[in-house]
Amino acid sequence: MIDLLDGIADSGRVVTANRVRAYLNKFLNWAVERDIIGQSPTMGVKPVARENSRDRVLTDAEIKLFWQACSMEGQPWGHLGKMLLLTGQRLGEVVNMTDREITGDLWHLTADRTKNGRAHDVALSEAARAVLGAVERVKGVSGYIFTTNGASAIQGYHKGRNHIAKRMAEIASHEAGEPVKIPHWTFHDLRRTAATGMAGMGIPVRVTEAVLNHVSGTGGGIVSAYQRYDFGDEKREALDAWARFVLELIEGRTANVVPLKRFAHE
Repeated sequence: MIDLLDGIADSGRVVTANRVRAYLNKFLNWAVERDIIGQSPTMGVKPVARENSRDRVLTDAEIKLFWQACSMEGQPWGHLGKMLLLTGQRLGEVVNMTDREITGDLWHLTADRTKNGRAHDVALSEAARAVLGAVERVKGVSGYIFTTNGASAIQGYHKGRNHIAKRMAEIASHEAGEPVKIPHWTFHDLRRTAATGMAGMGIPVRVTEAVLNHVSGTGGGIVSAYQRYDFGDEKREALDAWARFVLELIEGRTANVVPLKRFAHE
């Protein structure tokens, strides 16, 4: 058990190692209760390391590098990376996206597809639709968009991230004329980057939380139980504004974002 967890941690995935320990501990304790095994191998095995709350957000320059690297990487990781950045949705939700979930410019996630068990609609900006349109479909009954075999969604996220990160460093080093090291980032940091970017444009926190399908904070408690307005129009405007901001960065234009009229009074 220790060798397993240390091996995961040594690859740079400390949080994953802690999650694996927690899941196995729960399962193995169940096995003990059912007299399947006499003692749990996780007994006495502590978490690999203390977890610190992450606050990594890609800078504007890094967003541009990320987009360029994704364009170079192409299918499947490059397209996936762009969709994560443009939509701000969770990795597992984007990875398992299917064509059946998309109707026009709306991506509908059923309750069983979201982390919090709440159905969620994601308005697809013109930029997001362009990314999806560039994905060469691999035929399969499942209808997965991000797949290499048509039968299952892509896996190996750590390696996929590394491919993009390597290309980012190569682009930055070429432009600088010397080696450039980019601080470590994760796919989840793209979600935080989108949220931070929308906040910087003056989009209300409640709308940003609705975009992310996040029910804590202003959307928790009584609001979560009784507020059923899904901010559909506001979410669409927020995601369109965020996409425009990203494209302006990519094109080298100054991203002068004017507060949206719909939100001006909030």
